[in-house]
Amino acid sequence: MPAKQIVKVEGRALTFSNADKVLFPESAFTKGEVMAFYARIADTILPHLHDRPLTMKRYPDGIASPPFYEKNAPAHRPDWVVTFPVPRSEGGPDINYILCNDRATLLWATNLGDIEKHTFLARVPDLNCPTALVFDLDPGEPADIIDCCHVALSLRAIFETWGLQSFVKVSGSKGLHLTVPLNLPTSYEVTQPFAKALAQLAAAQDPDRVVFDMAKALRKGKVLIDWSQNSDFKTTVCVYAMRAKQGGPFVSMPVTWEEIGKAAKSKKPASLFFTPDQAVKRIRKFGDLFEPVLTLRQELPPTFLAALADSPPPKLTTWQRHQGKVRDKSLKEYASKRDHSKTKEPPAAHVKDARKAGPLRFVIQKHDASRLHYDWRLEMDGVLRSWAVPKGPPLALREARLAVHVEDHPVEYGSFEGTIPAGNYGGGTVMLWDHGEYEDVTGKPSEAFHAGKMHVTLRGEKLQGEWILVKDKRDADGNRWLLIKAGEGMKPLSRKQDDTSVTSGRSMKAIATGTDTPWENSAPKSVPAKANVNSRKAVIKQNTPPRYVEAMQCKAVTELPAEEGWSFELKFDGFRCLALKTGSKVTLFSRNQKSLNGRFPDLIPAFAAMPGDFAMDGEIVALDEKGKPSFQLLQNNRNQPLPVFFYAYDLVNHAGRDLTALPFEERRSSLETLSKAFVDPLRLSPLLPGGPEQMLSAVKTMGLEGVVGKKLSSRYEAGDRSGAWVKRRLNQEQEFVIGGFVPGSKGFDRLLLGVYAGKKLTYVAKLPNGFVQQTRRAIFPKLDALQTPDCPFANLPEPKGGTRWGEALTAEKMKECIWVKPKLVCQVGFVGWTSGGKLRHPTFVSMRDDKRATSVVRET
Repeated sequence: MPAKQIVKVEGRALTFSNADKVLFPESAFTKGEVMAFYARIADTILPHLHDRPLTMKRYPDGIASPPFYEKNAPAHRPDWVVTFPVPRSEGGPDINYILCNDRATLLWATNLGDIEKHTFLARVPDLNCPTALVFDLDPGEPADIIDCCHVALSLRAIFETWGLQSFVKVSGSKGLHLTVPLNLPTSYEVTQPFAKALAQLAAAQDPDRVVFDMAKALRKGKVLIDWSQNSDFKTTVCVYAMRAKQGGPFVSMPVTWEEIGKAAKSKKPASLFFTPDQAVKRIRKFGDLFEPVLTLRQELPPTFLAALADSPPPKLTTWQRHQGKVRDKSLKEYASKRDHSKTKEPPAAHVKDARKAGPLRFVIQKHDASRLHYDWRLEMDGVLRSWAVPKGPPLALREARLAVHVEDHPVEYGSFEGTIPAGNYGGGTVMLWDHGEYEDVTGKPSEAFHAGKMHVTLRGEKLQGEWILVKDKRDADGNRWLLIKAGEGMKPLSRKQDDTSVTSGRSMKAIATGTDTPWENSAPKSVPAKANVNSRKAVIKQNTPPRYVEAMQCKAVTELPAEEGWSFELKFDGFRCLALKTGSKVTLFSRNQKSLNGRFPDLIPAFAAMPGDFAMDGEIVALDEKGKPSFQLLQNNRNQPLPVFFYAYDLVNHAGRDLTALPFEERRSSLETLSKAFVDPLRLSPLLPGGPEQMLSAVKTMGLEGVVGKKLSSRYEAGDRSGAWVKRRLNQEQEFVIGGFVPGSKGFDRLLLGVYAGKKLTYVAKLPNGFVQQTRRAIFPKLDALQTPDCPFANLPEPKGGTRWGEALTAEKMKECIWVKPKLVCQVGFVGWTSGGKLRHPTFVSMRDDKRATSVVRET
């Protein structure tokens, strides 16, 4: 058959591809047969899919390769595919889910490799109103589907005592799904507690067979009643969907209670597995056994609803938070706690209109009251959202601190510093410890706040970089949050820095004992929208000679920013380099602060001939015969010198002035002026014209690596990956640490790769491909010199069956490996990541000696 076919479905032209591709190797079941099955049952399955957001579980290479989940409708979807925006539980932009409401959409999604169809329990637009209860009966070996039948029959009997009808289907894998239709106004706050209570009841009645706890250690030989499926963020495989769980395709098929009873009595599990052909025949014979699930209206037991009404209020769901049904700690609470005839704190006159333009402000106040703490405040919706952080903001990467959400404060409070009389809301001393601008990565801080997770970048006097604020879901009151350091860690502040006001320069003692000034006159009330909050640093640091600073990092993104205020450049495939010139002395530093002078001596005279002193950030690049950057050629430069070029893209110091606090737009202008004196091999990194899609298309056509975007207003954040600089790769490629190898006839057969998560090295892949004989000969002596008896990977050994086809690095397999100290770094291309955090189809690109192994993390 041809690789592609254009087929008319309900008047829409669909392009179907690779119909002959085998998706189920053991049974040789092809993609075309999967498509044909869904075409044959479309009229039966579509009512159950209608208006329910669809999560696609895609198997583009068949079930032998790891699948990937896709919630967001792909950009290349036809314009007739209907979508619906659903808020993320962690905050951020909405997810545009596909609504599989017609035959054309059903087959279009299946053509993308979506074998299984996973949907919400609710329909749009009311995603907090599930139409049914669902119980997933999952047997733990050696229990099987027959044990599930016994449990299902017991559950049915419980439901019947409450006058509730239930329906059952096989999962298409090893268990059963039990459904109780509701089709009445309700919410997950009601259905989930009921489902949990019922699972607990069933486990109490039959403890030898049933378990309701998810812990795997408790599930052996028992049937788990998974009640947690009744959540606003969970999906369940749709009735009549094909499953990709076994060697051959089986269908999640409705069965009668009589069939469940017969199977339990005969102990013949084969009667509960249905191939696609058998499924089609059953539909023709019995029709849609799940049709009543669509319309049957049932209420939960009144006694349970009454008991629930007397219990503490349940947590709000993502959908409710998105709809604004959150009780804010408003300024009324702030006002009720203060007597303004006794305190200089600003009154809560009114909520200011949220500014529509300009940066948002943050403020951190050190407050010595009954207990010393730090108040973390973010401007939002015309007020300062506030958290009390008892131990102060975390500075070490991934360090987490408790942050207690307190009442909103007036925006004017952001400039308050002074003493508060005892008895007036705690009293004590308040220092304006830090202030500046912040951004939420979603661009929608209010929505992120209400969703319970904010990922912010701060640009302050003391704090610079990324932090995450996330609500503790275990706290019923919603006051407990965690404040976590993200991005890159910061150096600890000195005692003097911690005890100095950013506005008055006073210590806590000086504020407490000195003559205080009214809050109205204590500090600037705002940060000018167009001024960088740290612009004073550029003035303070005059007569500062060029010095080494850590390179500002780019955050990997899947889409380039489309809004104004960004510039774009090529992503070079070379060595990052900071060029320092002081008088006639030139030093080229790699990003791990090693001198590159001996490696690239031809660049030194060109820099030495430049006027003035400077620190210039850029990339050392070797070009192939087509003029494209080639990292492989650059690597070969060590043994066979060839022309290299330095592409400059930032200026961090010039003529004794530290420029890091200036916005990139100004630094770029200074660089362009200085570049007029460039001669080869010095070049200015060109800015790319056009919109993001135009640029990516052009860069892809030229076979280049990708595009870098830089926010025009961003300061130079040394060593940080704040998101003010982003990179969009056209291929998936990054550095990995070599932690061992599997020996072979040519020194090694496979390299064992990892990335750091904090201080722990995590194993992610065996690397068998991409090596030529010369490369193996060059790498092996380095590996041999670093041999160690200790495995450096924190997540080994892996359990048996942890990955497909015996690839798991079990304790037995580890005996074949030779470990090395994790000091070597290599560049690797790959198809993607599995859901288990492993690389798909990695290929060796080159060794990297310009980056510290400990700085290699997973790029997302």
